[in-house]
Amino acid sequence: MPASIFLNLLAATGLLFSYTPGDSSIHTPQAIQLKSSEANHVNSHERGMEEVAVNLANDFILPLKPDGETLDLKTKEDYINYYRNISDLDLAEKFLQSYFIEKNGVMELIPTELPLWFNSKLPYEFKKISDTEMSIRQFSSIELYGPTTLTIFYKKGKGNEWIIEGVHYKAEKKELNVI
Repeated sequence: MPASIFLNLLAATGLLFSYTPGDSSIHTPQAIQLKSSEANHVNSHERGMEEVAVNLANDFILPLKPDGETLDLKTKEDYINYYRNISDLDLAEKFLQSYFIEKNGVMELIPTELPLWFNSKLPYEFKKISDTEMSIRQFSSIELYGPTTLTIFYKKGKGNEWIIEGVHYKAEKKELNVI
């Protein structure tokens, strides 16, 4: 079996993920549900930050998913008001420009592939950077994007609420198959 197929299978099953040593920790969805004392000695404050990060990542992509229609977002103003509470407005604007088009005052989803995005069901790396900054990193390898690491950065907003500050994609080097 070629190595690329094997790596894609591992990534799809959630058995392959990236790890960076340091003050970050790898979590599976099951670990999130453990008590803080049981899951890698992460204190309850950090566990709460991690849960906020996961929820914000899920909320950010929701308008692109079929169940996002329940949000009842129609106009650009509706979308901006939705994103105002969960992300940096410049980031929201770029996202809207990439995936929506405005026709007669109503935002319509451009028929295209969804962006590579965080999947809380697969392993990921949570990192508390400071009391006002954190990040989530997740490795994926799917055919459309190839091996890629997604990093979502968070900061505390003006009202002391967490928002998504930025999103970074890093294409990982493809290994040559050596026989």
